[in-house]
Amino acid sequence: MTFGEKLLKLRKEKGLSQEALAEQIGTTRQAVSKWENDQGFPETEKLLQLSNVFERSIDFLLKDEKTTNDGNERGYYVSKEMATAYIANQKKISLYIGIGFMSWALTGIPYVMFTVNLTWRYLGMAIFIITGIGAFVLGSFSEQEQYKVLKEEPLILDYGYLNELSNIYQKRKRVYTALSVPSIILFITGILAVSLTMSGKFAWSEYHSFVFLGFATGLFGFCYCAGVIDAYELLIKNEQYCSRLSFKVKHKLKDKINNL
Repeated sequence: MTFGEKLLKLRKEKGLSQEALAEQIGTTRQAVSKWENDQGFPETEKLLQLSNVFERSIDFLLKDEKTTNDGNERGYYVSKEMATAYIANQKKISLYIGIGFMSWALTGIPYVMFTVNLTWRYLGMAIFIITGIGAFVLGSFSEQEQYKVLKEEPLILDYGYLNELSNIYQKRKRVYTALSVPSIILFITGILAVSLTMSGKFAWSEYHSFVFLGFATGLFGFCYCAGVIDAYELLIKNEQYCSRLSFKVKHKLKDKINNL
């Protein structure tokens, strides 16, 4: 990928027009257009300003990179910096989602602990419910607009970085899998215990607080691990992701809208 191609993609990711970018770095729209068409390079001062605007190193901007396949393949180019930032962002979102579900599951603790004092029961349940809603809201606001395109287009990554990312993923997948297995067990055990109690097999007691605690812990672990693994696989196994029916339908609808 040439300097001009990178500049064009970075500008679109930021939602900037050529005029807006030119104004930010103190040049003309014609100069930006020439750079994007690889008809010239900006001087050092402008390169430094571009580096600051797009939060990319000068080395990244100037270095030509080979993509995973031949140059005729269509797709959205994902730099190492963008891929790393996307994974970090998805971890943050997964954390909030996990906390949200865990908080809702924990509402069972005040329900079984305060059978006499109903004020404390409903106050405790309300606190956990509000905490869960707050976590989901934070998760939704944490999702950055610039990463949505990664779920809407076929992706192209630098071949060397794709191998590096695959090796990192294989190592971390073992950790996340090891964490998700006990999480799933706790989750299923909690569902069975609550279902049997609600069907009359067991009576509600204070000991059910441990059931809800285990259920909440399992739910958190599963949501977080699944979210992180999905983020890695979106980048590494993008061909499989793009072959899903939901992706194909969404992509066709987007193409039709753009052609209107």
